[in-house]
Amino acid sequence: MKNKEWNIRKIILLVVNAVLLLLFLIVSCATKSSVNRLDSQQEAARWANGKDPYAQVSAFFSPEQGIQEDTIANVRGSINGKLADDAYDVGQENVRVWIDGYSGECQTSVRRDTNELSVTAVGVGGDFFQFHPYPLLSGSYISESDMNHDRIVVDRGFAWAMFGSNDIVGMQIWMDNTIYTIVGVVAVDEEKVSQTAYGNGNRIYFLYDQLKKQQEGLKITCYEAVLPNPITNYASGVVKSAFDLPEEEEDTLQKNDNPLNFNNIEVLENSNRFQFLSLYKKIKSRKFRSMRTNSIMYPHWENVARVVEDRQMTWLLVKLWLLVIPCISLIGLVYYLWKNRSWTMKDVVKGLIAKIRERREAAKEELDLMDEDVQEEDDSLKEEEPEQNETDTVKGKEEPEQNETDAVKGKEEPEQNEIDAVKGKKEPGQKETEEKTKAETEEESTNNRKSGRSRKKRKNADRNGESEQNEVELCSVTSIDIFKS
Repeated sequence: MKNKEWNIRKIILLVVNAVLLLLFLIVSCATKSSVNRLDSQQEAARWANGKDPYAQVSAFFSPEQGIQEDTIANVRGSINGKLADDAYDVGQENVRVWIDGYSGECQTSVRRDTNELSVTAVGVGGDFFQFHPYPLLSGSYISESDMNHDRIVVDRGFAWAMFGSNDIVGMQIWMDNTIYTIVGVVAVDEEKVSQTAYGNGNRIYFLYDQLKKQQEGLKITCYEAVLPNPITNYASGVVKSAFDLPEEEEDTLQKNDNPLNFNNIEVLENSNRFQFLSLYKKIKSRKFRSMRTNSIMYPHWENVARVVEDRQMTWLLVKLWLLVIPCISLIGLVYYLWKNRSWTMKDVVKGLIAKIRERREAAKEELDLMDEDVQEEDDSLKEEEPEQNETDTVKGKEEPEQNETDAVKGKEEPEQNEIDAVKGKKEPGQKETEEKTKAETEEESTNNRKSGRSRKKRKNADRNGESEQNEVELCSVTSIDIFKS
């Protein structure tokens, strides 16, 4: 009865662990999917395209910092210099090792005929739309490299509020006395968090230098870059150095164990902000997260990322709780197997020694067999030596007959018929002798080759025996040390 109850408990425990692990996998896939949907955080992966490691770094500023285009130019020069010092080819034509983008926004109004509309004007520079690839409903994006800087992109809300349609590419609007041509209409993510962070207002995207002409108080509040990241924190360190934020400040902040930022500039690495260690550190300081100790302005995409970050921290705690029971069960299983094991370390050592002895005996038997083969070959060679001597004797006997033949040839050259008769008598004996000599010579060379191979085999076997004997002696010393301990 007890065994039956114990089996039922084991089955229940196994089912519970399987369910918890399945839930863990489902939650992990769901959280990863929610992070992958944040297009504003994925430029490093898009740029690298599975090749060398890259990282996306964002810097956010307070308007009080007064960041302008000349500051961005200095930052770019600093980054180029650092990458060049580290052997990156930043000076080659048509080769881009890294990219960046920046933005700043303000409130203004635009008009078309007699219609006037209040909007949020966003000044962008660099490859802004590569970092933020809003879905295009019509037209195209604008870029810092465009020849005409009087081109703008508007969102769907503005298009409908001002024109009542998304198909408005080529239409024009006025800001003060300047005309701007619409070249693209973009949509915003319809997820509730994105819509909330974006706000109910309408946005128009200008090139930064053009908007600066209209709004003198415009400041850059966000800078983003994708850089090579061969080692951890390399890219973020390069950006911090470019903005005169040395690594020592971060080290001092960690030593003081103060997670708050009291500066009006914040640099973070987007590529690793959703990883386990980063989220775990933020969980430890979560109670301070609602505190504002500076006047940094976060753009709407960063506010969305921070909301997702908070969700990820919550789900990380859930995943850790889901792993508690499986981990405890695994530890219990290991302890049970160890406690009820049917072997000891002495048995393991004895088994190793027995295997080594078996290998040694097998090698010994193989050597003995090889020695027997060599002995048999030597005996056969000795038996064949008398036959060789007999052959030499036959050759000696035949040589006088050959000399006599030569003498007869010298004396009786005129009598050609008699010479032919003598040749006919001597040729059969001579052919037999030559055939015997050839056969014995071939047999002798064959025996010599066999004896050479046997000697090589014997030498290799001796070497193998010596190495295996050293291995056995080493293992024996190790086993004796283990027994002593």
